Amino acid sequence: MLAYIVRRLLLIIPTLWAIITVNFFIVQIAPGGPVDQAVAQMQGIRSNMSMERL
Repeated sequence: MLAYIVRRLLLIIPTLWAIITVNFFIVQIAPGGPVDQAVAQMQGIRSNMSMERL
C-alpha cells in the first residue's frame, strides 16, 4: 500500500509539469495581453460615455 501511495505521489510531478507547460503555451499564443485588454476596455467605456452625451 505504501508503494502505491509513493508511486501516485511521484506521478503528480510530471502531471503538474505537463499541465503548467500547456497552460504557459496557451497563454503565450493568445493574442494581446492584460495591458492591451485594459486599454481596450477603457476605450470602450470612453466611447460609450461619449455616445450617451449625444
